[in-house]
Amino acid sequence: MIRYEWCTSLSADDTAALRSLLNRAASYDAEPEYNTIDADALAADLADPASGVRHLVVWLTPRPVALDAPLEPERVAGVIRLVPSGGGWADGTIVIDPDLRSLGIVTLLLEQEGVDVGADGWLGSGFVGIRSWARGNHPASGRIADRNLLPRTKRVWKLVRPTDEYEDGDAERVVVLASDDQPALSGFLATLGASAAETARVARGSGQSAQRRTLAVRSSASGLSAVADLDLTPVHVDEFGRCATIDYLGVDPALDGEAKRKVLSQVLIGAGAYAREAGLDGVVGYVESTDDALVAAARRTGFQHDRTDVLYEIR
Repeated sequence: MIRYEWCTSLSADDTAALRSLLNRAASYDAEPEYNTIDADALAADLADPASGVRHLVVWLTPRPVALDAPLEPERVAGVIRLVPSGGGWADGTIVIDPDLRSLGIVTLLLEQEGVDVGADGWLGSGFVGIRSWARGNHPASGRIADRNLLPRTKRVWKLVRPTDEYEDGDAERVVVLASDDQPALSGFLATLGASAAETARVARGSGQSAQRRTLAVRSSASGLSAVADLDLTPVHVDEFGRCATIDYLGVDPALDGEAKRKVLSQVLIGAGAYAREAGLDGVVGYVESTDDALVAAARRTGFQHDRTDVLYEIR
């Protein structure tokens, strides 16, 4: 029913078919926010073996679709993309053709190959372990994980609060950092262990981008207690409408207990107030379920659960 192989190149027909599949899947999965693979990124990595990215392409073999009709030709059914993440591990993403998802292709693949990691990695991939997010806690992912006893190692909650619950003056709980605040911002992010890329992204909101705001709670005239990167580009969330997104949230590691929860509450309220000023309907934040302080702050500031992302591992 299926065949599969690690590919470093594809025929012109399979390349076109895979690109079409990924584009159709991205459109189909946009509303539930399931995993996607960028077709251009995949093509670039196939052309660059030094990238270390592996692609397991899956084909549906010729099959009957009607009585006395010719077999349907072989077709590309999906792809598993493994991106090196350090320490011999890879981040994995699976995309299956939306038209073929009822056939249990991933289930069949794992029934044939299992999930044990040998000396040369899972299915000869070379990776000692694979981590894969199920965005929106995809029901098929849960069934596959249960069937194969795959551990769930992390849960992230997508939380939303409608902006009509914010009041005048809530925006004053935070300050909007400007270009003059760059040294203080960079120093603060350095204490949190932020990468250079992450620091540059957060800094875009301090006077560099009309669609972003870098919000902060000050601990003194020059010190910072918390920083949030607020993206005002509207994203649609069912039952809420057009929402802003808190892309980054960092708090002074010296804070704990009630002091930490208070600062987090201030920055969450301030972010929602700025989303309201931008004419948006809600504000979205992502919270690890084990982050007790942030969960408590989100609860006390009125955020509601929208979805759960689950991290699975093959190891």
